[in-house]
Amino acid sequence: MPSSRPRPLHPVSLVAALRARPRLVSSAFVGIALFVALLQADLPGSNAARALLAWNAGALLYLGLAWHSMAGASVQTIRERAPRQDEGRLVILLLLVLAAMAVLFAVGTQLAHVKDLASQARVLPTSLAGLTVLMSWLFTQVLFAQHYAHDFYAARMHGSPDPLLFPGTPDPGYADFFHFACVIGTAAQTADISFNGSGLRGVGTLHCVVAFFFNAILLALSINIAATVL
Repeated sequence: MPSSRPRPLHPVSLVAALRARPRLVSSAFVGIALFVALLQADLPGSNAARALLAWNAGALLYLGLAWHSMAGASVQTIRERAPRQDEGRLVILLLLVLAAMAVLFAVGTQLAHVKDLASQARVLPTSLAGLTVLMSWLFTQVLFAQHYAHDFYAARMHGSPDPLLFPGTPDPGYADFFHFACVIGTAAQTADISFNGSGLRGVGTLHCVVAFFFNAILLALSINIAATVL
């Protein structure tokens, strides 16, 4: 009888995990390169603002590359990607979620100084903060959507029951997993799609916790932005 237990995590080097994710590596390289270039440039603004600009550039590139790889991808394509993405899947996910949360705290630090600026000078920092929140949220949901998709089909390849149940959709695509991720990312709970066994429940718990803190930070930032603008 197939087991619904999560597959064991084998030790894997960070290099091997990154090698399996060229889009992520390319985006990180662009973000780091832009940050270094901004540090060298004689431009106004704090280093925190430069870091946020670099993060947004890297996140936007990753989202574009992810969209290109996910849009129109067949179920067979997802099946073929699942084994490659299995390398260090949770390690990479945790690192990137921590990075996204750290960026949100950086946004809060940036906004703490906005109230000391003149009204016209507040527009750019406030806009940058809003853009960063949006990009970080989308970045996080795409990461979880890809993780759910690849683990779902990896479970099938190992002969395990489907870790997620999609009513009326026996072979879900990336759009279905992105929908599932967005539901948890906004409401910190599931809706029509449900977990089946413990295979992905741990990742779902992490996603709910991230969504809770993300929404709490978003509320605090919204209040902060309103206070600085008014």
